[in-house]
Amino acid sequence: MRQRARGWIMPEADILSLLRLIDQRINLPEIEVRHRDALIRLRDVLEDDLSRHGQDGLAKEQQTNQRGAA
Repeated sequence: MRQRARGWIMPEADILSLLRLIDQRINLPEIEVRHRDALIRLRDVLEDDLSRHGQDGLAKEQQTNQRGAA
């Protein structure tokens, strides 16, 4: 699977706030299906970025700890 590269970076707090807003909009009864689908895709992308950022941060922390122990 091809890796997606982002041309932008968003702080984690902003992503979490945006995810809450997206969830609120998705749950509105008057939203059109195509708009709901677009918001769901956007939510998936943001959640993926957030989890990938967390994994990258954890990997860097582990490398730093290993270097300090050596």
